[in-house]
Amino acid sequence: ADDVMMRQALSNLLRNAVEACAEAKAVPRVRLRGVVDREAGVQRIVVSDNGPGVPAHLGDKVFQPFFTTRGRGTGLGLALVQKIIVLHNGRITVGATPEGGAEFTIVLPLARGRN
Repeated sequence: ADDVMMRQALSNLLRNAVEACAEAKAVPRVRLRGVVDREAGVQRIVVSDNGPGVPAHLGDKVFQPFFTTRGRGTGLGLALVQKIIVLHNGRITVGATPEGGAEFTIVLPLARGRN
């Protein structure tokens, strides 16, 4: 994996989560979790927050270039994240936390020699 690209992807996700929490009425909470599933040969990285979440009807539209739900920004952040993940033979999905915040899950194959 290209460490610089992966750092950029995670940085974009974390920045989005922090910005989303600014809209929340509760105490902001951003979580980053990683799990290695050796049996499946993958690692999962989950970034979640307690912001307003991503409406279900938007689904994967959030990964389209120039798509944004905010008044500012380019709408390129999540598109770039998805591109980086796909370049690393992975996938990213968006869902909701039980509290209604956003949850982005990245699934990547384990690097050879590390599993």
